[in-house]
Parts: sequence; structure tokens; C-alpha cells
Amino acid sequence: MAAERGGADILDAAVHVRAAARRATSGATDVDTVLAALSEVMEYDHASLARWDPLRRRHTTLAGSYPEDATAYIETRLHHDPVFPVLRSPARGGLWLRDVPRQLLAASPGFQEVLRPLGIQDGVAQCLFAADGWYVGMLNVSTRRPRRTPDPARSVVILLTEALAAAVDTRTGPPPEEIAAADPATGARNPAARQPGGLSPRGSSRCWPN
Repeated sequence: MAAERGGADILDAAVHVRAAARRATSGATDVDTVLAALSEVMEYDHASLARWDPLRRRHTTLAGSYPEDATAYIETRLHHDPVFPVLRSPARGGLWLRDVPRQLLAASPGFQEVLRPLGIQDGVAQCLFAADGWYVGMLNVSTRRPRRTPDPARSVVILLTEALAAAVDTRTGPPPEEIAAADPATGARNPAARQPGGLSPRGSSRCWPN
């Protein structure tokens, strides 16, 4: 993995990430190449790109280097972690570990049981949204040493989110309204499955895991 570099080099590397994401979106290559390119933007010890499955109510890892137990946490428990509501806003440019309040980290099984034993000291979790506002997955990046400040990679990760979202968003079949209205256990239609205020998930922009 590359060492931390200057802003111009990081921006150049970001172009390569975007190109890799576009190839993955078109099916010309797999998502592993996106994470490989991302390692040139910011050095990491572990990273993953996961897709949200709205029917199974869980994430599915498309590419990643976390140990098995950490991957299982990201897929099945992260969206229940007390940190998740903090990072899931579409307006947030990712949640960096150093920015999480200590009391929240103390209450987070993801940090206490998964990241801390790995020696993780920094990194970012970024929720990914499609152009239509639907939550499609997330990026997780972890490092064993703090990154320098100021860190140009922070801005670059924000700029890459649309490309990363497209790479993990391969929705096919029923339109999002039907998926959101389906019973999570059976996939059967459930006309009453709407958001508070009578809005559909699209209308309320609430496509959240819960």
C-alpha cells in the first residue's frame, strides 16, 4: 500500500478510483479493483465495500480485507450499532473514527469488540446513496495509525461517494417502491409498509437500514 502523499498525487489517485468504479459499474471488472485503487488515495490496513440488501435487511460484502468476524459485524450488526445513526446522513461526508465522541465509542460494540482488538486508530465509514436518494451500501476503511492533519483524503472520499455508490448499486428486478413495501422476511407485498406521515421511502428519503 502506498504511503500518504501530497494533495496533487491524491487527486490523481482519486481519478483512478473513479475510473475503476465506473468499470465495476459496467461489469468490466470487479469491485476489488476499486479498493485496490483506493489504497493509493489513503493507506489502510483494512477496507470493504458492502451493498445493502433491503429484503434481507443486511449488508453484503462485495470486496474487503477485514478479518471474518469484522466482516460479519459489518454485514449483520453494524446498522444496529449506536454509531450508525450518526454516520447515515446523506449530507455527512463520512464519519472519521477520530471524530466520534469517546462516550459513543465506549457504547459501540463495533469499536469495542471488532476494531479495537485489531489495533485500529483511525479510518472512515461512509454511507453510499444512489442518485435517486436510495441507500445502497457503505464504505469502511480502517488504519492502525492516525492520519496526518490536515488530510486531503477526507475531501477526496466525499468526492468519490457517487462513483462508489454506483459501483455497489446493482438494483434489478422490482422497482425500489416494491422492494421497500415487501415484507423483509418473505418478500410478499405489504401495502402498509410506509414511512411516518404516509410517505413512501422515496418520498421521505428514508431508505435506512433498521
